[in-house]
Amino acid sequence: MRFLLPLFLMLAGCAAPAPPPPQTTGDIPVSFDVVPVGRPSGGFGDASDRPVLPASTLKIITATAVLVEGDPHRRFLTRLCRTGGDLVLIGESDPALDVEDLLALALAADRDLSGAQRFLYAPDGVFGPVHESQPATAAYNPVLAGLMVAEGAYRGSRPHAGGAWTVPAGAPFPPDVGTDWYAHPDPPRQAADLLRGYALGLGVALPEPQPASAAACERELARHRSDPLSALVREMLWTSSNPMAELLGRAVLDKKNPTDWLARRHPGLADIKVGNFSGLDPQARVTARAMARFLAAEALASGDGPKLPALLTPAGWDGGLKNRFKEPPLALSLWAKTGTMHYGVGLAGYLLVPGKGLHAIAAYAFDAEKRAAYDALLPDPNPEAEERAKAWIRRARNAIDGKIHEVFQRLSG
Repeated sequence: MRFLLPLFLMLAGCAAPAPPPPQTTGDIPVSFDVVPVGRPSGGFGDASDRPVLPASTLKIITATAVLVEGDPHRRFLTRLCRTGGDLVLIGESDPALDVEDLLALALAADRDLSGAQRFLYAPDGVFGPVHESQPATAAYNPVLAGLMVAEGAYRGSRPHAGGAWTVPAGAPFPPDVGTDWYAHPDPPRQAADLLRGYALGLGVALPEPQPASAAACERELARHRSDPLSALVREMLWTSSNPMAELLGRAVLDKKNPTDWLARRHPGLADIKVGNFSGLDPQARVTARAMARFLAAEALASGDGPKLPALLTPAGWDGGLKNRFKEPPLALSLWAKTGTMHYGVGLAGYLLVPGKGLHAIAAYAFDAEKRAAYDALLPDPNPEAEERAKAWIRRARNAIDGKIHEVFQRLSG
């Protein structure tokens, strides 16, 4: 069924009449711009020069920069070594290192885990968080490190009846009643604690982990190789992971944001102003025109990595668009990245228009006044403010979806 369904949807798009677009909400205007790929003229838009909040649509720029400047075949290593009497866990900024990878290292090392006089982990430094204005305990806003596992997240619970637990054990207890994901304040230590726990489960008691800024590897016991850079970029886009975007951008560009790269490659797109790689920045701004022109210019750019449209998520199918545009004609005809922050919602990507070719599209809804009022409540907004913001997001998405339908119908006519 997985292989037949795409064909069914594409055939249905040819045979069935277009469904009516979602009902829009007139109180939330949409800024948008459409550019035909490969043709500098012929596009159209509305309020396309209005500065808006890009949110996670900025990750498209990060993905492009990383693939242009980096080796798409590059892999990040995480190694377990013996150096004298030390057992050493060494990270290399793998943005996708997870708990199963640490268990695999422990299993591969086997008997060589025994007899360590010290257990070191390196590098031990942290930087960040992703953005200082966001809650420090939020899983989407962790501090970053060259050695971190599960994007620095852990599970924690504080029941109403009292007591608390965390998975993995040893992480800080949640500050509030309930069960949720939280950001660990020391990701390198969390990685070392996890490996130590797995070793104990295999019958080896390791010494208490000790931090090291750097460590030599005299004898490698085991290694984990990440997926290639191109696959990590796709995963970052599909999951919209903030820490993955930040780690990939910093590892490849050696900067805190893509501003310098963007100025060199696209000097005419000065309307894009960003402070980091993930888009988790309430002060970042783009225009729909600038984003659409970036997308059009980069759609078929040469290089060893995959083309940008194929890195994005397909409408009505998976990723951030799994539950949007589920019917013809837009299902599997829109490939895009979504972005959502309170009072800033966006969608940027490509439309495959039968007989008319590939078009870059960027559409945003943004309320600067409401966003400023919300920012004044950070990092601890009250529940009423959160509910108001979420209701606005629902209306904004509906307005954007309606606009995308209108654009597709106009292009198809």
